Amino acid sequence: MPKPLLQRQVSLLDYLTSSAAIFDKRDTPLDPALRDIDPALLRLEARFSHEKRMEKIAAVFPRTFELLGAGREQLIREFVEAYPPVDISRLKNARAFHAFLLRRWRDEPPTPPYLPDVAACELACARVCESQDNVPQTGSDAPTAGCIRRYPNVLLLRADYDVRSIFEQSAIAPQRRDTSLAIIAAAGQPNITELAPEVFDVLTALEEWTDPSVFDAVPQADELIAELRQAGLIEVSA
Repeated sequence: MPKPLLQRQVSLLDYLTSSAAIFDKRDTPLDPALRDIDPALLRLEARFSHEKRMEKIAAVFPRTFELLGAGREQLIREFVEAYPPVDISRLKNARAFHAFLLRRWRDEPPTPPYLPDVAACELACARVCESQDNVPQTGSDAPTAGCIRRYPNVLLLRADYDVRSIFEQSAIAPQRRDTSLAIIAAAGQPNITELAPEVFDVLTALEEWTDPSVFDAVPQADELIAELRQAGLIEVSA
């Protein structure tokens, strides 16, 4: 008796997202529910879908992909095994690839050693660009006029290396030092800015609407708040 249509669809999706289909492992037995479909066509569809997925991920991590070098293809194979696609979203697939890399790097330190910071910056750049047009609006619980907060589409990142040279296409190799970064989107383009540690701490504290009077004890607090606002890092409630 033929399998129900739903079960057949599940088998089809499982096969099309498997490494066996994507990487043409012809010795892998085909589910009986799919044996009336040309295996070559199934492998072609699987490879096409895989390449489209990896194009989305590579668009988020162009520098990371370049730095992965000769080991990139093997990593991609391992990624396919560990994280089959569950969504067509570019950002969700990028997050899955980043999670895979972090897990891999815990067991095998990356080369070059600043690669995790490059990948984190690239993912942050993608996130701020995607969120630029989706900043949450203030609802009925509007804050008191004059309260301040960090713009929701400003991301903060602590890095072990100053990797800005990678993004500025500089010949200078990233230097190992604690680096506090803000990633901002302006006109659809990400911008990576280094912050003084104390400014980073202030912005970290401003995730929610805050009365600026809490910074009265901070020297030159008014000037700092004005500079952060001018730089597009914080907003002031009307």
